[in-house]
Amino acid sequence: MIKLYVVRRGKTAWNEKGLLQGSTDIELNDVGIKEANDLRTKLNLGKIDICLSSPLKRAKQTVQILIGNEIEIKYDDLLKERYFGLLEGKEINYDLIGQMWDYNIDNSEYNIESLKDCLIRANIFLEKIKENYNGKTILIVSHGAFIKCLHFAINGFDKNTDFLSFNPKNTTIYEYVIE
Repeated sequence: MIKLYVVRRGKTAWNEKGLLQGSTDIELNDVGIKEANDLRTKLNLGKIDICLSSPLKRAKQTVQILIGNEIEIKYDDLLKERYFGLLEGKEINYDLIGQMWDYNIDNSEYNIESLKDCLIRANIFLEKIKENYNGKTILIVSHGAFIKCLHFAINGFDKNTDFLSFNPKNTTIYEYVIE
């Protein structure tokens, strides 16, 4: 059994402006730093064996605030945010969002990482932790779209799944048990 505590990183200036971030390497803003510091007071670090984090700045800053030097951190490219291609840095287009999260359309227009590819990456990550961390409790710090894919990779999905039904909030802990 593996216990996962999955956290979406803190907010950035682009979150506040409603811009799509994707793999663009944005730092936390003051709100994101405060969110991470607030979450730190709620985390019981004694329960966590290891921390795995996205290497993007906003996730790295979040994880460093959360655990400092108290637990080993490993950075993993599999935990990076879904790549949103030509839409990164642009205002979020909610009409396109539906297509980006529709399994049957599997839109990769604008050079976006397709939903199916992001789900495959989430499943590869799950297999990796099953091979390497059996019996461990892991803190994972990542990003909204990837966490969404990880959530459905853990809980199951099919071609009719409403992927927009789960929307990870910044600096919120989501708990999972992997058998």
